Amino acid sequence: MDLPAELKDRLADLRGDLLWGRLLGSVTDAGWLACELIEAGLDTPAVWELAGHVLSIGPMKEVEPLVRQVLAESGFPSIDLQREPWAVAHDVAQGIAEGTLPIGKGADFLILKLRDRWTTPKEIWELILLIDDWEALRGTPPTDDELRQQARKIADAAKGWRNAKADQEP
Repeated sequence: MDLPAELKDRLADLRGDLLWGRLLGSVTDAGWLACELIEAGLDTPAVWELAGHVLSIGPMKEVEPLVRQVLAESGFPSIDLQREPWAVAHDVAQGIAEGTLPIGKGADFLILKLRDRWTTPKEIWELILLIDDWEALRGTPPTDDELRQQARKIADAAKGWRNAKADQEP
């Protein structure tokens, strides 16, 4: 399903919030988002159930499992953080490259949470250098395309590391 860009951005933001373990907004916000998804043509039981919360009050935590299901059905599945750091890095970087994670939230996660946990972080360091270079020398921030290109390198490196590790297992 091809959703409007504004809805994709909102879904990506929710996915980024889940990545960081903090759902922002209210149950009402989630309900209205579900209504907009229905209007855009996404017709699933989970979306309809979430839309039923449009008049509910309370924190997003109350509907988190439903939000996760709606995200998955929309093509924005939450990232399982219980896996090896390289597997998480792959999914985060892939999300940045595809646009299913906001660049800032995804890059911050790679840099702040995974940089020291993944044993071959050369590509993550290159992302840091791209950002540091902008702040120190360039005067203009890297483009979204430059950041997404570096995210693709991280995803490819993580996939390669996974394949190399699988080859080493008996």
